[in-house]
Amino acid sequence: MTDTRRTPSLIALDWGTSAQRAWLLDRAGGILDVRRPDQGLLATTAGIDVRDARARERAYEAAFWSACGDWVTAHPDLPVLACGMVGSAQGWADAGYRTVPADLRFGADALVRVRHRSGVAHLVPGLRVPSAHGAPGDVIRGEEAQVIGALDALGEPTAALTLVLPGTHGKWVRVEEGKVLSFSTAMTGELFGLLTEHGILARTAAEPRRDDAAFARGLRAGRSRGLATELFGARPLALDGLLDPASVPDYVSGVLIADEVAHHLPATDRDRVLLCGAEDLCRRYEQALAAHGVTPTVLTEDVAARGLWQIARWTGLHHDAQEQQWQ
Repeated sequence: MTDTRRTPSLIALDWGTSAQRAWLLDRAGGILDVRRPDQGLLATTAGIDVRDARARERAYEAAFWSACGDWVTAHPDLPVLACGMVGSAQGWADAGYRTVPADLRFGADALVRVRHRSGVAHLVPGLRVPSAHGAPGDVIRGEEAQVIGALDALGEPTAALTLVLPGTHGKWVRVEEGKVLSFSTAMTGELFGLLTEHGILARTAAEPRRDDAAFARGLRAGRSRGLATELFGARPLALDGLLDPASVPDYVSGVLIADEVAHHLPATDRDRVLLCGAEDLCRRYEQALAAHGVTPTVLTEDVAARGLWQIARWTGLHHDAQEQQWQ
């Protein structure tokens, strides 16, 4: 007998600044296939004027088709739902923001439609904290799906908790009773990329190799001299033969993550921390949190697919009633 639940039902994408993940989901939200093409916003818009809306439309449509075109061709009636920077002002189209505190249960009117060569894709709005009284606000795109998926995986907890979502722009998100109350962003991943690809530390480093001891050493680096000074410490350590040039990236990673955790943890309930992201990043943040006596609950980055599945149900892109016809 054929398991009808294994039939494709949704194409879901988390399309961020530096990465894109695409999932083919079945009728129960299970993952049938996943792809991780090197087609984040930066790669998708490379070589075009991002102020040109038509040029962006062509670039995003081509990148979408490159990643998912065979899925669409094989299953032309599948809905397409995407979150992340694909819905930003530099994205396929601007899907706007919802202001926090915000309920995460989106309605159909929240989605923005864009056309691809064989149909329509739907973009999820982000979340924002408005700037006020001279203080900068903040924005999220894509992590809202991770939050929805994580809460669903935990059985929709009502108590307050903090989700730590490491990445190019890491997020610390405070949630209670299904609402995002506040969040803040740390550019730790982007800084790591810039420092290890450009400038003097990049020239100090050699072809990287994993060095857990160098990462731990970076975590232990003092913070009293300030982040900029501690980062430069990697160069004299390498020049003095005390740090293998191939280990510089792991050392720098430790310094950056330690600084982020030290600054955000004081505003966090240490007993209710959820860590969600790529396996290697979670391992690093788990180690940094442990240095402060915090043991987080850890979930994989695929909870974003679970979150997109929930959004598809809430917005009517996928109907539970349709499932009953297949059972």
